[in-house]
Amino acid sequence: MAAFFIKVVIKIKKLIIISFLILLITGSIFAGTLANYTITLDNLAAGSVIAKEFIFLETGSDNFTQDLKIAPTDLVEWQFGVKNFNEQFVTETDMYYKITINAAATPGKNPIDPLEITIKDENQHVIGIIEGTGSLNIYNFFPLSTVGQSHYYTVEIYWPSNKDVDINYAGHNFGTSINVSAVASQVPFEQEPSTEPEVPGEPQPQPFVEVSYKVVKSWISNGVWDPETQTVICDNYHEFDINITNLSDQPINGWELAFNYSETINSIWHANIKEHNPSANHYIIENLSWNSVINPGETLTLGGIATGNGENIQFTSANLNGVGIEILID
Repeated sequence: MAAFFIKVVIKIKKLIIISFLILLITGSIFAGTLANYTITLDNLAAGSVIAKEFIFLETGSDNFTQDLKIAPTDLVEWQFGVKNFNEQFVTETDMYYKITINAAATPGKNPIDPLEITIKDENQHVIGIIEGTGSLNIYNFFPLSTVGQSHYYTVEIYWPSNKDVDINYAGHNFGTSINVSAVASQVPFEQEPSTEPEVPGEPQPQPFVEVSYKVVKSWISNGVWDPETQTVICDNYHEFDINITNLSDQPINGWELAFNYSETINSIWHANIKEHNPSANHYIIENLSWNSVINPGETLTLGGIATGNGENIQFTSANLNGVGIEILID
C-alpha cells in the first residue's frame, strides 16, 4: 500500500514576531472483540511508515484520524516527524517546539487501561511511558542553520496480556485515543515541573545505636625544658566522655567500638583498648566484663584522656560491632 504523508507547507517569510504552529494527530485505538484477539492488526495511517510530518515554517494547522484494532499481546508502532524545512525553504531563526502526547478514552467509550504507550526518540531512547491514560511533553529545538533539520519519534502501543482481566475489555465499548499536538516558537518554552509521582526508594534502616564524643575539660601540661630548642615545651591534653546509646528494641550483648582518631588516647576507663595501630591511629576498644550488655534505651558512658586541646576532633571509619556508624561530636 502506498505510503501516506500529510504535510503542511506555507511559504516562509522573514519572521519578526513569535510564530506558533499547532498541529494535531488523533489516533483512535479500539479493543477487538474476544473472538478477534488473534486477527492481524491494520497499520496506522493506511500502512505508512511515517504517520505524520510537522513542518514548522509559519502558522498553520492540520489533523487526521485513523482507527485500528488492538488485542492482548499485540504491539503496534508508528512514527511522526518534525522538520524545519520543505523543498524550498529553511527557517531563518532558532526553532523551538513542544510536542504533547495525550492518551485518553475515545468519546463515548471507556479507556483500555492495560495499554502501555512508549515514546522513543530517533535513537530508540525511551522518552517516557504512558500507562493506560495520561500525557507527556517533549521539548526540543532546531538551532539556526542553513541546512534543514528533522527529528523523528516513535509511538509504541502494547497490550500486555492478563487472562484474568482481558475478558473485561471484550466488545466495542472500549477505546483509547492518542492525540499528538505540536507547537513551535522562536523562543524557548517554559518547561512545566514534572507531575510524575516520586517513586519511594528502599526504606532506610533505622540506626540501632548512637555514639557521641564530648570534651569534658582540657589543660596544658607542665612545661619541659628542651635543650636543643632552648624552649619550654608544653603539651595539650583533654578529658573526654564517649556515650553509647542503644536505640534498638534488643539488648546489645558485647560490644566493640572501632575508629580512626585524630588524637592519641593516653588512658581510658570503663573500657579496654583491644588494638591500636599507630600508623593509621586506628583504635578498637571493647567492653569490660561488667558492662558488656547495653539494654534498649540505655546509655553507657566511658571516658579517658587524650592528646590535644579537644578542638577539631575527627573520627573516620567508625563502626560498632562491624556496623558503620557516625560518632557525633558534642
